[in-house]
Amino acid sequence: MHIHTLLVLNVLLFVLYAGVVSISAKIFGGSKAAVWFAVANLTWAAAMLCRLGTDHIAGTISGAGSAALMVAGLVVLHRSFAELLDRGKLLWRLQGVLLLIAAAGSFCFAHWPTAYPAESLLVASVLGVQTALIASTLFSFSGEGVQAAGWFTGMALAMYAVVQLMRVAVTLRYGTPGYMEAAKNIEQVWLLATLLSGSASAFGFLLIAAGKLRLDLLWRAQIDELTGVLNRWAFKRIAVKETFRSMRLRGRLAVVMMDLDGMKRVNDQLGHSAGDAVLQAVSACLQEALRDRDSIARMGGDEFCILLPDTEMQEAMVVAERLRTEVEKMTIKHQSETIQVKASFGVSSSDRYGWNWQKLVDASDGALYEAKRSGHNKVVAAAAGTAASDPAPDLPMQAAVSERRKR
Repeated sequence: MHIHTLLVLNVLLFVLYAGVVSISAKIFGGSKAAVWFAVANLTWAAAMLCRLGTDHIAGTISGAGSAALMVAGLVVLHRSFAELLDRGKLLWRLQGVLLLIAAAGSFCFAHWPTAYPAESLLVASVLGVQTALIASTLFSFSGEGVQAAGWFTGMALAMYAVVQLMRVAVTLRYGTPGYMEAAKNIEQVWLLATLLSGSASAFGFLLIAAGKLRLDLLWRAQIDELTGVLNRWAFKRIAVKETFRSMRLRGRLAVVMMDLDGMKRVNDQLGHSAGDAVLQAVSACLQEALRDRDSIARMGGDEFCILLPDTEMQEAMVVAERLRTEVEKMTIKHQSETIQVKASFGVSSSDRYGWNWQKLVDASDGALYEAKRSGHNKVVAAAAGTAASDPAPDLPMQAAVSERRKR
């Protein structure tokens, strides 16, 4: 394919990809990454336009402006993928240094031209290093849900870096027999590789953005918006899975139901914004006090459910008592008011009710009702058949459980 045709195709496709990504960002929610990606593509389109306005010398990058724009385009492309993968300004300074080196070298060679294609050698080397850095970012930080798209894009950019190394190798052959023909061929290969890698980058960017959007929506579907803990739907899925795991391994599983005491008074006297502040503060307190593998969900209103894997009844009682104490000690500031709340707990475990999730929930709910009925601010364990209060564990037991449950 003729070099002029390849240049025109590159210009058209870079402009097209900039427009497609910009429109997609408008439809699905704008992002800095999309803006950076569009700027990168427009910068490369401008670089190719600069080359169209020059006489083409096989194997060289004609025009300091075109060279600077290409390097700048890769700097911005790196930033776009770093933003998309939540890496912000990853390697931003290194890319900036490479841009300064390439720009300074290109303009020096343009001002003091030499027969040796030193500009082409410099810019190809810089483009190769830049592209390898972008590929490494995609390989290293493409997380769950976008890994395939990240590896696809990274492989395409890695191949483009290899093409840049090939250009360097050809340039180093300057003055040898067959150099001009090799230089012309490698320029065609380079422009074709630019066309393909630009397309792969655009599709990869869109695939990664779509994957991250899907994960974000899935995450939002599982989280209670007010408190940041799991909602009922997500909690039940986790709980059923954990129940089957415990049953298969013949392990223990405990369920704690918690309900805040006095929330009606808070909402009636101070308003629902105060009640929301209390729920948020209590949720944060509970999450801090539990292990990473424990799960907590807001079941509705001011009621929470806590799943404790590998936990027997006595240990669960210690945990619930510790949570009750933590909530009781809390002092919540809301506007000019100081709010204190208490909580009641009901506890059930698989060593009394087996590995039936619904029975565990019903038993802990019954124990919670007993705690509320018998005076609030209590921890009640569900005995087999009926809800009954268990005495609080002694201090040695509390210390032993605390040691076993270190996060």
